[in-house]
Amino acid sequence: GSARAAGTADAALATATTSDAAGGDRDVDSGAAAAPTVVVPVRRAIVLAEENKIRQVITNLMGNAIRFTPVESPIEIRVSVDDDAERALLEIIDHGEGIPPQIREKIFQRFWRADTSRTRETGGSGLGLAIVSSIVSAHNGHVDVVETPGGGATFRVSLPLAGSSAAPQRVAQA
Repeated sequence: GSARAAGTADAALATATTSDAAGGDRDVDSGAAAAPTVVVPVRRAIVLAEENKIRQVITNLMGNAIRFTPVESPIEIRVSVDDDAERALLEIIDHGEGIPPQIREKIFQRFWRADTSRTRETGGSGLGLAIVSSIVSAHNGHVDVVETPGGGATFRVSLPLAGSSAAPQRVAQA
């Protein structure tokens, strides 16, 4: 696919609605899941990316957040620009049950699933986060997860800004 500059804030994030991310799992029309709060930077975070791939990253991370977060809990999407590192930062912040420190590295491996009653109830292929990791790597980016203050998980995706030395000249196929 051809790479083109996409403003993550307006192109990809605008498409990451709760209904997209949930794949219709939650009845959004009934108000069961509030739309996520989206916080965008003062200036656009421009990254060289395949828009549909970045959309898939957001959809997978949002789907994960929705799956493990109580219906009434907020989910936040935050985009910021780290000028020093020349990177755009995308954070998906939930207030669900969180991810124990000892498994945070493993969750990005293919088919690895936390063996909890919650995971068995909610299903999932065990591929979503591996796909996220693969796409982000193909864009010279980095993804990790940290604890949300007060409980929950914050997934952080860091992508090089267009024009930075780390920006991909062309996006490798994930």
